[in-house]
Amino acid sequence: MSKQIALLTGGSSGIGLAVAERLAKDSEKRFLVIATVISMSEKGDLVNALGDALNSTAFIEELDITNDDSIASAVESVIAKHGRIDILMNIAGVQVFGVVDQISREQVDLAFNVNTIGTIRLTQSVLPHMKRRVAGKIISVTSLYGVHGAMHGELYAASKFAVEGFFESFALVARAYNIWPCVIEPAGVQTPLLDGIIQSLQKVGTGESGSEIDQAKAVKNAEVLEGVIVPMEDVVATFMKIVEDPKPPLRHPVFGAKSGGLDFFRDPTAEQYIAAMKTSE
Repeated sequence: MSKQIALLTGGSSGIGLAVAERLAKDSEKRFLVIATVISMSEKGDLVNALGDALNSTAFIEELDITNDDSIASAVESVIAKHGRIDILMNIAGVQVFGVVDQISREQVDLAFNVNTIGTIRLTQSVLPHMKRRVAGKIISVTSLYGVHGAMHGELYAASKFAVEGFFESFALVARAYNIWPCVIEPAGVQTPLLDGIIQSLQKVGTGESGSEIDQAKAVKNAEVLEGVIVPMEDVVATFMKIVEDPKPPLRHPVFGAKSGGLDFFRDPTAEQYIAAMKTSE
């Protein structure tokens, strides 16, 4: 049986690195993973994680998802070398947290260029190939904050909500081509991205920016994040569940035991979530 060819973004750290390692070291050798990094100068941790799998069941390529030429080049290279792309994994992301009226235009652009537009453009680049083959899976990491608002993470949440909307809409057409879009919605996973979010919230909470209300809300949000940490192995297991399922469902929440996230889904008014996130007056 031929290996499934997986193209993966965000391979330099966090979820992307962990998933790349799991696929590359699969005991049954079912996968060949092309893990991408924005620059080869950032591949060190990935190289160490892959070990002997590097250049055997895993390869590292450069890909800047904010650059259309880079996207096209990477996709064409994978297809030329390996013949096809069975699975696209949109994992790369950035965090933009802070007092919303103090977020710069550059930060707004960064959030959407990486988290939203880059994901959409890479998906668009792979789609004609998958349509011709009438087969494929596209797995994108959104967030707990792709379905619930994030205090002081308005731009981050908006960029993830947009991805959710894109793939829910696209799924209505994609399945007719036997292409299965999925979104994975983890709560906090201990990664450099989460560390950056907590640091940004702590900066607000200590009064470096914002009012007393902003400070209190930031402290509350940091507490919530620290209380719903999801083990990395749970996220990796969710990826594996999707790649092994011939017809996976669209949404895959991965919430910590303390998050209450699944209960929030059941409240269409969102008032339950807003109440849960209030600070004492």
